[in-house]
Amino acid sequence: MCKRKWLLFLFIIFVAGCNANAEAEGPTEVVPVENGEIEIKAEDQTSEKEKKLQLTIEEESYPFLYKDFPILSQYVHNYDRPEEKLRQLPFTRIKDDRYLVEFACHENRCSHLMIDFKEKHSFLMSDLSTLIESQISPDQQFIAFLFERTQEDTKKHQLIVMDLDRLTPVELEAGADHLLPKPNQYQYTIQSVTFMDEEKLKIISEDPMADGENKESISSLWVYQ
Repeated sequence: MCKRKWLLFLFIIFVAGCNANAEAEGPTEVVPVENGEIEIKAEDQTSEKEKKLQLTIEEESYPFLYKDFPILSQYVHNYDRPEEKLRQLPFTRIKDDRYLVEFACHENRCSHLMIDFKEKHSFLMSDLSTLIESQISPDQQFIAFLFERTQEDTKKHQLIVMDLDRLTPVELEAGADHLLPKPNQYQYTIQSVTFMDEEKLKIISEDPMADGENKESISSLWVYQ
């Protein structure tokens, strides 16, 4: 009889211990993270792509789903700890909820992605390049990015002008009669880019049509909208 009572006592202790462990393994409380890091909400997830994260940048917090940003998602999932890799990436605010993020860097050459967290949209601007300069138009609606690559020991540049509302690149049309190739294919060296007004920008570049190594700098105007 005493033996049965002892076994019953042990059984009650065991059940109580299991309940305590079950309560301890509930949703995890997450302490707010520093700027640029990720806070993970303890929610049920159906798959990795459905995983809900909270990305905090410069005191702004954005919901982040991997499926909304496939290019960035594919990159960070090449690592064993994708969330850790994501929080290490440099995000630079361009305007409102739009950011530039650099990733997949090698020897100062990176991929450059524009992200709109509000619209859940992204656009890959350049691969294996170095961002040299960025400049916003006078009306704050466009931004120019100048990227650089070294080809056969010569620096070549790519100019991309983005519409910040649509987060898409705009076409550049020559603003005067000249034979310069469009400046978006790393075909020649560009020294500087300047927005002149809300329609045109000026480029100082080498003359790609000139012969010889010592090419003079020339100025050209381009219509960007």
